Amino acid sequence: MSLFERIERELIQARKSGDSLRLSVLGLLKAEAVRAAKEPGAGGVADDRLVAAVVRREIKRREEAAQAYVRGGREEVAERERAEAQLLREYLPAQLSDDELEREVRAVIEEVRPSGPRDFGAVMRAAAARLGDRAEGARIAAVARRLMGPGG
Repeated sequence: MSLFERIERELIQARKSGDSLRLSVLGLLKAEAVRAAKEPGAGGVADDRLVAAVVRREIKRREEAAQAYVRGGREEVAERERAEAQLLREYLPAQLSDDELEREVRAVIEEVRPSGPRDFGAVMRAAAARLGDRAEGARIAAVARRLMGPGG
C-alpha cells in the first residue's frame, strides 16, 4: 500500500471515529499531496517520494508556527501545532538513530575523501543520496561538519 493510500484509508477511519485532530491534519495532507502531484514535473501522481516531501514540508510549517505562537504568548495554540507535527511524523520513514547516522556519514566521508571545507557540498550530496528520507538534511549537515573538523 502506498503512503497516499494509507493516508486516504486513515482519513476515512478518522472520519468514522470522530478524531477531529487526525481528520483535520490528514484532510489537509491529502489535499496538499494532490496539489503537489498536479505541479509541473510531478507527473500527476502522488507517489511515496512526493507525499513524503509534502509531509516534511507540513511538519516544518507546524514547527515554525508553534515557535511563533510561543513567542506571541499563545502556548495552547502552539501545543496544537506541535501535536499536528507529531501526528505527521507517523507518515515519514523511520529516522536513523544518532549512532547510525554518524556511522553512515563517516562511511560517506571515507568514500568521498574531502580535502577540506570546500568539499562539504560533495559530502552532503553523497550522504543525502545514500540516506534518502532516513535522516533530515540538518542532522546530516551537523554530523558531517563535526566529523570533517574545524571549518568543515
